[in-house]
Amino acid sequence: MSLLLALELLLLLLALPRLSCRSTSNSTQPSLDRQAEALLRWKAGLYIRGTYDLDSWTKGTSPCDYWTGVTCSNAVLPRGGDQGDAALVVSNISLAEFGLEGRLDRLYFADLPHLVHVDLSYNYLLGPIPSSIGVLTNLVYLDLSNNRLNGFIPTSIDLPHLVFLNLGYNHLSGGIPSSIGALAKLENLYLSSNDLNGSIPTSLGNFTKLTSIDLF
Repeated sequence: MSLLLALELLLLLLALPRLSCRSTSNSTQPSLDRQAEALLRWKAGLYIRGTYDLDSWTKGTSPCDYWTGVTCSNAVLPRGGDQGDAALVVSNISLAEFGLEGRLDRLYFADLPHLVHVDLSYNYLLGPIPSSIGVLTNLVYLDLSNNRLNGFIPTSIDLPHLVFLNLGYNHLSGGIPSSIGALAKLENLYLSSNDLNGSIPTSLGNFTKLTSIDLF
């Protein structure tokens, strides 16, 4: 085998893992259609008490085209170790005071990984906060206050970019997870008026940017 051919084979072998990684990464990115389907499945299980409606959420339309309470933005989707292509993604869900009654854990966050802002406060949402919320690594603002949520605060809520977190006025129980102390950018934390118990985790002393807090 010539030295030149050997070098070409070596370069090809070195490239294979990278190509495989890129292919896998692309296949795991939920399309805009899949993001829309996740929202439509959740809507199907909701009863709306208020004067607002979600009639604009219809199959065959884009959530980026005037869906009530939904905003999209351009995101660069990763492709292995390389920068990928820009694409429209659902980045904002703002449905505060819509009179929504249904289960939060039927909103499949794994298909909405690009969310930056979620405000579902002042509704009638039931059930636990799903652990799949941990996939929202771009999330900056989360307000689920004034609902009827129960169960524990998931340990997966240690989201690296979260600045605002309000889970107050629900029926959450158990202790405050120490993983909340990993929210390095958190400025506002509200957990009051729940059924939380236990001691305050020492990890909350890690906050360096916190300006407002209400735990009990």
